[in-house]
Amino acid sequence: MSSSCKKNPSLSSSLISQTMFSKVFFLALVPAILAVDHAVTVGANNGLTFTPTTITAAVGDTVTFTVVSRNHSITTTNFSGAVCPPPPGGVGPNGFDSGFLSDLDGSQPSFTYTVVDTAPHFGACMQAAGAHCRAGMTFAINPTTTQTYAQFLANAKAS
Repeated sequence: MSSSCKKNPSLSSSLISQTMFSKVFFLALVPAILAVDHAVTVGANNGLTFTPTTITAAVGDTVTFTVVSRNHSITTTNFSGAVCPPPPGGVGPNGFDSGFLSDLDGSQPSFTYTVVDTAPHFGACMQAAGAHCRAGMTFAINPTTTQTYAQFLANAKAS
């Protein structure tokens, strides 16, 4: 300890408090600093597509969906059973729904989802009463070996 801190204990306490605050503040920022934004293009080449169709994301990452054609939604849905159309509001405790986003004016609207868990989330476009979903306009965040994107896509096409 420096001689000035020995002479003034409140200065020592203040320095310790500032150092601890700095460390806590830095540790709180680490997830945000390390977070990744995963870009997904919705409707590329006027197709009924999400590109890429799968994302592996960590808690704190974001997924930014940009609509580049037509009118689409980004909505979580069931893995199996009633997959299409996805329900308004999405499915699951951390489900999401962008609502309809239109690029008919060329504005390329976007929707960003912040990942809050590493559970699998499956989604689709709910446009045309589920016709886009049944045509394969689907995506997965953190699919697993037991809940694969391929099986989800088959489930969507069959629903």
